[in-house]
Amino acid sequence: MRLDLGHRGDWIVDPRELALRLGVSVAALKRHERLGQVEARIKSGSGADADETRVTVRLNDKGWRGTFDRSGALIAEERW
Repeated sequence: MRLDLGHRGDWIVDPRELALRLGVSVAALKRHERLGQVEARIKSGSGADADETRVTVRLNDKGWRGTFDRSGALIAEERW
């Protein structure tokens, strides 16, 4: 999984990989997104973690958090 910068300056995570990690289909993830039921946050690191970016995604009773390095590679993740 990668975190990439889109052409409009937005950060992009592949929805297929995100859906897999949340345990839902891509169609379900997109449907929940259209309904405003997906909460996503991106936070840049600071201090010792300045080279990292943390992405948190919540969907109903599920969640996923990934930590990405400066190049956009996933270096840690957790699910709940």
